[in-house]
Amino acid sequence: MGWPSNNRHRWLQVLAILAVLAVLGWVIPVPYYVIAPGSAMPVAPMVKIQGVHPDEAGAFYLTTVLMKEGNVWTYLLAKYGDDGELVAKQEILSPGENSREYFQRQEEIMRTSQDNAVIAAFHQAGKPVSVKLRGVKILRVVKGMPAEKVLKENDLIQAIDRQPVQTADQLMQALKWRHPGERVRLRVVRNGKVREETVTLTRLPVMPGKIQAGIGIVPVTDRVVKTRPVIRLNAGDIGGPSAGLMFSLEIVNQLTPGDLTKGYRVAGTGTISPDGRVGQIGGVEHKVVAAEREGATLFFVPKDIAPGDSNSETAQATVRRLKLHMKVVPVATLQEAIRYLERLPQRRKAAFHQAETLTGRRDWHIITLFS
Repeated sequence: MGWPSNNRHRWLQVLAILAVLAVLGWVIPVPYYVIAPGSAMPVAPMVKIQGVHPDEAGAFYLTTVLMKEGNVWTYLLAKYGDDGELVAKQEILSPGENSREYFQRQEEIMRTSQDNAVIAAFHQAGKPVSVKLRGVKILRVVKGMPAEKVLKENDLIQAIDRQPVQTADQLMQALKWRHPGERVRLRVVRNGKVREETVTLTRLPVMPGKIQAGIGIVPVTDRVVKTRPVIRLNAGDIGGPSAGLMFSLEIVNQLTPGDLTKGYRVAGTGTISPDGRVGQIGGVEHKVVAAEREGATLFFVPKDIAPGDSNSETAQATVRRLKLHMKVVPVATLQEAIRYLERLPQRRKAAFHQAETLTGRRDWHIITLFS
């Protein structure tokens, strides 16, 4: 016996409606990003130093978070389940920035972070490194700002009102006490040719109640770093500044005698400055989970120094809450991290490989977009 024709029709209509709703749930965007644990990736394959062939009993791992644009279904899963954290887009994107431009900015920030890591590590290892500052490169001109009419992407700003500027920080300091409506004269290099441009400062969208004048650009410091021996770093599609500490540790390990890993799987996160200071990052609770999945037993994290900085506290709380099997090690400098590793007892290779077998390795076939 078959179903009555009317019932069969009704069920087909219901199924068609459910199918349409399911598709719409995946394609309708929401104004949130979903952030979840990414991966812990060995740093050694990303670092190539001329004439150096690393032999490490353990490994250093950088850690990432996975960030993707939300839709109706991922929003519901994150809000009412354990499938990630919801973060409003306006908390992440700069004014006038879209997701593609954001990830481009993160890639540029990663390149700056790698330069910082190289400088800090070569200084720490006592190896020759030179830095030539070329000026402030325009990564993006913000749409609707006065600068859009006179400046272009990849322009290089070298002076403001005849005062040289070599870094993005210097440019921002030079504009700190200016007011919207003032005009500034910029020395700009475009396609190898020097030109003078006048720009009217505009009010930047910053914190409520605060007035900040600016040009309306996304600036980055343009510099050339040369080392001996020559080094090349390749982080693939990972963006952001927070792999700096782990890059520095790997570089120091390859440049100096001995093995800082001591046979351990050492994961971590933290920005690095050229003078070796370790800075706070985002998403530490997700990075700890990524490190645990890779079998790391040590996790370096930026030390909480200023009020509001809570990387160390958050990482330790996550380890306790999830009963993870790793030790969180807060550090304020690259040198502090190295001293901690130097004091560690050597771990036998057998134990390292056994840990890999017991822990297992969970492969995540993802594109990591945010570090």
